[in-house]
Amino acid sequence: MKFDEGTATDHAIAKAYVAFLVKRRCDDSHAARAEFCVAEDVAPKLLYSNPHIAGIASLFAAQTNVERVAEMTVREYLRYHYYYIHQAYKYGIPEMQQTWRGHHIIKSPADCWAYQELIFATKPDIVLELGVMFGGASVFFADILELVGHGEVLGIDISLANLRHKPKKGGRITYLEGDSGSQKILDEVDRRCRGKNVLVIADSDHEKEHVLKEIRLYSRFVKPGGYYVVEDTLNDLMGFHPVPNEGPLAAARAFLAENDGFEIDRRLPEKYLMSLSPEGFLRRKGGKA
Repeated sequence: MKFDEGTATDHAIAKAYVAFLVKRRCDDSHAARAEFCVAEDVAPKLLYSNPHIAGIASLFAAQTNVERVAEMTVREYLRYHYYYIHQAYKYGIPEMQQTWRGHHIIKSPADCWAYQELIFATKPDIVLELGVMFGGASVFFADILELVGHGEVLGIDISLANLRHKPKKGGRITYLEGDSGSQKILDEVDRRCRGKNVLVIADSDHEKEHVLKEIRLYSRFVKPGGYYVVEDTLNDLMGFHPVPNEGPLAAARAFLAENDGFEIDRRLPEKYLMSLSPEGFLRRKGGKA
Protein backbone atom coordinates (compact mmCIF):
# COMPACT_ATOMS: atom_id res chain seq x y z
CA MET A 1 0.00 0.00 0.00
CA LYS A 2 1.33 3.41 -0.91
CA PHE A 3 0.98 5.87 1.94
CA ASP A 4 0.52 9.59 1.52
CA GLU A 5 3.46 11.17 3.31
CA GLY A 6 1.20 14.00 4.44
CA THR A 7 -1.23 11.65 6.19
CA ALA A 8 -0.66 9.63 9.35
CA THR A 9 -0.17 5.97 8.46
CA ASP A 10 -2.77 4.69 10.92
CA HIS A 11 -5.33 7.16 9.52
CA ALA A 12 -4.59 6.13 5.93
CA ILE A 13 -4.94 2.43 6.75
CA ALA A 14 -8.21 3.03 8.62
CA LYS A 15 -9.70 5.00 5.70
CA ALA A 16 -8.60 2.34 3.24
CA TYR A 17 -10.11 -0.45 5.34
CA VAL A 18 -13.44 1.38 5.67
CA ALA A 19 -13.49 1.93 1.89
CA PHE A 20 -12.70 -1.78 1.43
CA LEU A 21 -15.64 -2.83 3.65
CA VAL A 22 -18.06 -0.40 2.02
CA LYS A 23 -17.08 -1.37 -1.52
CA ARG A 24 -17.54 -5.06 -0.79
CA ARG A 25 -20.57 -4.50 1.44
CA CYS A 26 -19.17 -6.77 4.09
CA ASP A 27 -18.82 -6.66 7.86
CA ASP A 28 -15.62 -6.50 9.84
CA SER A 29 -14.22 -9.97 10.51
CA HIS A 30 -10.89 -11.77 10.70
CA ALA A 31 -11.46 -13.01 7.13
CA ALA A 32 -12.19 -9.47 5.89
CA ARG A 33 -9.10 -8.13 7.61
CA ALA A 34 -6.92 -10.85 6.13
CA GLU A 35 -8.30 -10.19 2.64
CA PHE A 36 -7.71 -6.45 3.02
CA CYS A 37 -4.13 -6.89 4.19
CA VAL A 38 -3.32 -9.09 1.20
CA ALA A 39 -5.10 -6.80 -1.26
CA GLU A 40 -3.49 -3.61 0.05
CA ASP A 41 -0.14 -5.12 1.06
CA VAL A 42 -0.56 -4.06 4.69
CA ALA A 43 1.09 -5.92 7.54
CA PRO A 44 -1.74 -7.46 9.65
CA LYS A 45 -0.23 -6.07 12.86
CA LEU A 46 -0.66 -2.54 11.51
CA LEU A 47 -4.39 -3.16 11.07
CA TYR A 48 -5.03 -5.05 14.29
CA SER A 49 -3.13 -2.49 16.37
CA ASN A 50 -4.67 0.46 14.55
CA PRO A 51 -6.12 2.95 17.09
CA HIS A 52 -9.24 3.31 14.91
CA ILE A 53 -9.98 -0.40 14.53
CA ALA A 54 -12.27 -0.60 17.55
CA GLY A 55 -14.49 2.11 16.11
CA ILE A 56 -14.51 0.45 12.71
CA ALA A 57 -15.31 -2.93 14.24
CA SER A 58 -18.22 -1.39 16.12
CA LEU A 59 -19.54 0.43 13.06
CA PHE A 60 -19.26 -2.61 10.82
CA ALA A 61 -20.35 -5.24 13.34
CA ALA A 62 -22.31 -8.11 11.83
CA GLN A 63 -25.09 -7.56 14.35
CA THR A 64 -26.04 -5.51 17.39
CA ASN A 65 -23.60 -6.30 20.15
CA VAL A 66 -23.00 -5.45 23.77
CA GLU A 67 -19.53 -4.13 23.01
CA ARG A 68 -20.98 -1.41 20.78
CA VAL A 69 -23.47 -0.23 23.39
CA ALA A 70 -21.00 -0.60 26.26
CA GLU A 71 -18.65 1.88 24.63
CA MET A 72 -21.32 4.59 24.65
CA THR A 73 -21.44 7.26 27.31
CA VAL A 74 -24.67 7.41 29.34
CA ARG A 75 -25.69 10.49 27.33
CA GLU A 76 -25.03 8.69 24.04
CA TYR A 77 -27.01 5.66 25.15
CA LEU A 78 -29.96 7.75 26.29
CA ARG A 79 -30.05 9.45 22.91
CA TYR A 80 -29.75 6.09 21.11
CA HIS A 81 -32.46 4.54 23.27
CA TYR A 82 -34.80 7.50 22.77
CA TYR A 83 -34.79 7.45 18.98
CA TYR A 84 -34.23 3.78 18.19
CA ILE A 85 -36.35 2.16 20.91
CA HIS A 86 -38.43 4.57 22.97
CA GLN A 87 -39.66 6.34 19.82
CA ALA A 88 -39.17 3.42 17.41
CA TYR A 89 -42.78 3.64 16.23
CA LYS A 90 -41.96 7.08 14.85
CA TYR A 91 -38.29 7.13 13.86
CA GLY A 92 -36.97 3.59 13.75
CA ILE A 93 -38.14 0.05 13.28
CA PRO A 94 -41.62 -0.46 14.80
CA GLU A 95 -40.68 -3.95 15.98
CA MET A 96 -38.10 -2.36 18.28
CA GLN A 97 -40.76 -0.35 20.11
CA GLN A 98 -41.04 -1.23 23.78
CA THR A 99 -44.10 -3.30 24.61
CA TRP A 100 -45.97 -4.50 27.67
CA ARG A 101 -47.92 -7.70 27.07
CA GLY A 102 -47.87 -6.88 23.37
CA HIS A 103 -49.06 -3.30 23.82
CA HIS A 104 -46.81 -0.49 22.60
CA ILE A 105 -45.70 1.47 25.65
CA ILE A 106 -43.80 4.74 25.39
CA LYS A 107 -42.05 4.44 28.75
CA SER A 108 -38.53 3.37 29.58
CA PRO A 109 -38.17 0.00 31.37
CA ALA A 110 -36.35 1.77 34.22
CA ASP A 111 -39.25 4.17 34.75
CA CYS A 112 -41.77 1.31 34.59
CA TRP A 113 -39.90 -0.45 37.36
CA ALA A 114 -39.88 2.76 39.40
CA TYR A 115 -43.61 3.16 38.81
CA GLN A 116 -44.44 -0.31 40.11
CA GLU A 117 -42.46 0.48 43.26
CA LEU A 118 -44.26 3.81 43.62
CA ILE A 119 -47.70 2.27 43.11
CA PHE A 120 -47.05 -0.49 45.61
CA ALA A 121 -45.72 1.96 48.18
CA THR A 122 -48.46 4.60 47.84
CA LYS A 123 -51.38 2.36 46.78
CA PRO A 124 -53.29 5.04 44.86
CA ASP A 125 -57.04 4.85 44.41
CA ILE A 126 -56.55 6.40 40.99
CA VAL A 127 -53.60 6.66 38.61
CA LEU A 128 -54.49 9.79 36.68
CA GLU A 129 -52.76 9.55 33.30
CA LEU A 130 -52.59 12.82 31.36
CA GLY A 131 -51.86 11.75 27.78
CA VAL A 132 -52.39 8.10 26.81
CA MET A 133 -51.33 7.78 23.13
CA PHE A 134 -51.54 4.04 22.31
CA GLY A 135 -52.82 3.08 25.74
CA GLY A 136 -50.00 0.64 26.49
CA ALA A 137 -49.00 2.47 29.66
CA SER A 138 -52.62 2.38 30.84
CA VAL A 139 -52.57 -1.40 30.54
CA PHE A 140 -49.27 -1.53 32.43
CA PHE A 141 -50.57 0.63 35.28
CA ALA A 142 -53.81 -1.37 35.43
CA ASP A 143 -51.86 -4.63 35.62
CA ILE A 144 -49.77 -3.36 38.51
CA LEU A 145 -52.92 -2.16 40.29
CA GLU A 146 -54.42 -5.60 39.72
CA LEU A 147 -51.40 -7.19 41.37
CA VAL A 148 -51.66 -4.74 44.26
CA GLY A 149 -55.37 -5.51 44.43
CA HIS A 150 -56.52 -1.91 44.50
CA GLY A 151 -57.01 1.14 42.29
CA GLU A 152 -57.96 2.16 38.78
CA VAL A 153 -56.56 4.13 35.85
CA LEU A 154 -58.21 7.31 34.60
CA GLY A 155 -56.67 8.31 31.29
CA ILE A 156 -57.20 11.64 29.56
CA ASP A 157 -56.27 12.58 26.02
CA ILE A 158 -57.45 15.27 23.64
CA SER A 159 -57.99 12.44 21.12
CA LEU A 160 -58.33 8.71 21.65
CA ALA A 161 -57.86 7.95 17.95
CA ASN A 162 -54.45 6.39 18.58
CA LEU A 163 -55.69 3.86 21.13
CA ARG A 164 -54.88 0.29 20.15
CA HIS A 165 -57.09 -1.48 22.65
CA LYS A 166 -60.55 -1.20 24.15
CA PRO A 167 -60.83 -1.15 27.94
CA LYS A 168 -62.78 -4.06 29.38
CA LYS A 169 -66.19 -3.12 30.70
CA GLY A 170 -65.96 -3.06 34.47
CA GLY A 171 -62.17 -3.20 34.31
CA ARG A 172 -59.59 -0.92 35.87
CA ILE A 173 -59.22 1.52 32.94
CA THR A 174 -61.47 4.47 32.07
CA TYR A 175 -60.71 7.03 29.37
CA LEU A 176 -61.92 10.60 28.99
CA GLU A 177 -61.52 12.28 25.61
CA GLY A 178 -61.01 16.03 25.66
CA ASP A 179 -58.66 18.88 26.50
CA SER A 180 -57.12 18.37 29.92
CA GLY A 181 -57.31 22.14 30.40
CA SER A 182 -61.02 22.40 29.71
CA GLN A 183 -63.50 22.99 32.52
CA LYS A 184 -65.60 20.04 31.36
CA ILE A 185 -62.73 17.54 31.79
CA LEU A 186 -61.54 19.17 35.00
CA ASP A 187 -65.03 18.94 36.52
CA GLU A 188 -65.29 15.25 35.60
CA VAL A 189 -61.87 14.51 37.08
CA ASP A 190 -62.86 16.39 40.22
CA ARG A 191 -66.01 14.29 40.48
CA ARG A 192 -64.07 11.05 40.14
CA CYS A 193 -60.99 11.97 42.20
CA ARG A 194 -62.32 14.17 45.00
CA GLY A 195 -61.15 12.84 48.35
CA LYS A 196 -59.18 9.98 46.82
CA ASN A 197 -55.51 9.06 46.85
CA VAL A 198 -54.33 10.10 43.37
CA LEU A 199 -51.04 9.49 41.58
CA VAL A 200 -50.73 11.87 38.60
CA ILE A 201 -48.52 10.92 35.66
CA ALA A 202 -48.37 13.70 33.07
CA ASP A 203 -47.28 12.72 29.57
CA SER A 204 -49.27 14.87 27.15
CA ASP A 205 -48.13 17.93 25.17
CA HIS A 206 -44.53 18.62 26.27
CA GLU A 207 -44.47 22.35 25.58
CA LYS A 208 -43.56 24.22 28.75
CA GLU A 209 -46.68 26.35 29.16
CA HIS A 210 -49.00 23.39 28.58
CA VAL A 211 -47.14 21.23 31.11
CA LEU A 212 -47.12 24.07 33.64
CA LYS A 213 -50.86 24.64 33.17
CA GLU A 214 -51.54 20.95 33.83
CA ILE A 215 -49.43 20.92 36.98
CA ARG A 216 -51.27 23.94 38.30
CA LEU A 217 -54.65 22.36 37.54
CA TYR A 218 -54.07 18.78 38.62
CA SER A 219 -51.50 18.94 41.43
CA ARG A 220 -54.35 19.72 43.85
CA PHE A 221 -55.55 16.14 43.51
CA VAL A 222 -52.31 14.85 45.02
CA LYS A 223 -52.43 14.26 48.76
CA PRO A 224 -49.47 14.82 51.12
CA GLY A 225 -46.92 12.09 50.53
CA GLY A 226 -48.30 11.51 47.04
CA TYR A 227 -46.68 12.17 43.67
CA TYR A 228 -47.16 14.23 40.55
CA VAL A 229 -44.79 12.90 37.89
CA VAL A 230 -43.79 15.28 35.10
CA GLU A 231 -42.63 12.87 32.40
CA ASP A 232 -39.87 13.36 29.83
CA THR A 233 -37.96 16.08 31.66
CA LEU A 234 -34.95 14.52 29.93
CA ASN A 235 -36.17 16.29 26.77
CA ASP A 236 -34.89 19.61 28.09
CA LEU A 237 -31.54 18.17 29.13
CA MET A 238 -30.91 16.31 25.86
CA GLY A 239 -32.60 18.62 23.36
CA PHE A 240 -34.88 15.88 22.07
CA HIS A 241 -37.36 16.71 19.32
CA PRO A 242 -39.84 18.35 19.55
CA VAL A 243 -38.71 20.26 22.64
CA PRO A 244 -35.22 21.68 22.11
CA ASN A 245 -35.32 24.06 25.05
CA GLU A 246 -38.35 24.94 27.15
CA GLY A 247 -40.23 21.75 27.96
CA PRO A 248 -41.33 19.56 30.89
CA LEU A 249 -38.28 20.23 33.08
CA ALA A 250 -38.60 23.99 32.68
CA ALA A 251 -42.28 23.68 33.61
CA ALA A 252 -41.52 21.58 36.70
CA ARG A 253 -38.93 24.08 37.88
CA ALA A 254 -41.28 27.01 37.28
CA PHE A 255 -43.98 25.28 39.31
CA LEU A 256 -41.63 24.53 42.20
CA ALA A 257 -40.51 28.17 42.19
CA GLU A 258 -44.09 29.31 42.77
CA ASN A 259 -45.30 26.45 44.99
CA ASP A 260 -43.40 25.27 48.04
CA GLY A 261 -45.85 22.46 48.69
CA PHE A 262 -43.92 20.04 46.46
CA GLU A 263 -40.33 18.84 46.36
CA ILE A 264 -38.27 16.78 43.90
CA ASP A 265 -37.74 13.14 44.81
CA ARG A 266 -34.54 12.21 42.97
CA ARG A 267 -34.29 8.77 44.54
CA LEU A 268 -36.54 6.89 42.14
CA PRO A 269 -35.26 8.15 38.78
CA GLU A 270 -31.62 8.13 39.89
CA LYS A 271 -31.99 4.67 41.40
CA TYR A 272 -32.19 3.06 37.96
CA LEU A 273 -30.20 5.73 36.06
CA MET A 274 -31.94 5.38 32.67
CA SER A 275 -34.96 7.49 33.62
CA LEU A 276 -36.62 9.72 31.05
CA SER A 277 -37.92 11.92 33.87
CA PRO A 278 -34.99 13.18 35.97
CA GLU A 279 -36.20 15.79 38.48
CA GLY A 280 -39.74 15.03 37.33
CA PHE A 281 -40.94 12.98 40.32
CA LEU A 282 -42.57 15.71 42.40
CA ARG A 283 -43.65 14.65 45.89
CA ARG A 284 -46.19 16.63 47.85
CA LYS A 285 -44.75 17.54 51.23
CA GLY A 286 -46.19 16.04 54.38
CA GLY A 287 -47.49 12.55 54.88
CA LYS A 288 -45.30 9.48 54.61
CA ALA A 289 -42.12 9.63 52.51
